[in-house]
Amino acid sequence: MINDVEMLNYILQNAEMGCQGIKNVRKGVKNSLAVDSVLCDQLVRYGKIYHVANTMLKSRGAEAKHISPMTKTMTKIAAQRDLKRDSSPSHAAEMMIKGNTMGVNKMVQHLRDYDRGDRNVTLLAKKMLDTEEEHIKEMRAFL
Repeated sequence: MINDVEMLNYILQNAEMGCQGIKNVRKGVKNSLAVDSVLCDQLVRYGKIYHVANTMLKSRGAEAKHISPMTKTMTKIAAQRDLKRDSSPSHAAEMMIKGNTMGVNKMVQHLRDYDRGDRNVTLLAKKMLDTEEEHIKEMRAFL
């Protein structure tokens, strides 16, 4: 079973990874203000979830466990490689959908394993899941 602190750290890392992915894709996508606008909105949503998870961790006296610098670097390199091959809005959307889908799948697994000790943590986890699913819908428009 996953406790409150573990779940909050997972939510924080998921939001952090979303922010990282968006920043990497925004740097490489060409000629699409529409995609960039949607990605900026998504970045704000992830930032808010990250902030709430971080605040909830601090209120419990727990320290945030961030994604590793190695993971950030590997994500950046993979995004650069993919976007060098194809920097079209549709390819960027496809990349984002893949990342969001991984986030959805892992969040569902974590929710299943979570002991649901704190209602607010459960609500934040569900908000994260809903956000990932909404991001997928938004990106489908660019395929």
